[in-house]
Amino acid sequence: MTEATDRHSVLEAHAGECAECRNDAAALDRIGRLLQSSVVRVDVAALSQHTMTLLRPELSRRARSLLVRRVLTATLLALLPLPLVLIYDAYLLDAFYQIARLLLPAAIATYLVATYVAFLGLLFGGTYAAIPLLVARRATAAAASGE
Repeated sequence: MTEATDRHSVLEAHAGECAECRNDAAALDRIGRLLQSSVVRVDVAALSQHTMTLLRPELSRRARSLLVRRVLTATLLALLPLPLVLIYDAYLLDAFYQIARLLLPAAIATYLVATYVAFLGLLFGGTYAAIPLLVARRATAAAASGE
């Protein structure tokens, strides 16, 4: 069955059910002939290309917005346990300093604790600086796979 005969059969089925359309058969035939003669050709590829051209700025804006939201969420979630970690590290550093001061001169114990604090600062900084990079990498991988 062709598309035109499908339309005509749908129109005939409607006329069989609808009393108003059954009474006006001439208008129904005229509508049927008009539907059979009018065929709309749609170039799906061109329509899709045109639609994507129009939507690309909005899609990129929404993707940037989503990326910023994900980065902020990941950073805030990563910062939640930071006060507890810092308190625990301060406790451990104090204990280490007290033990080192008993065994070593105070200047060397202070130097050991200060270098460890600097090392921890470097680790924390590197860890929290990597969060936006990892989230962006994951977002681009998800976008490339079509999620």
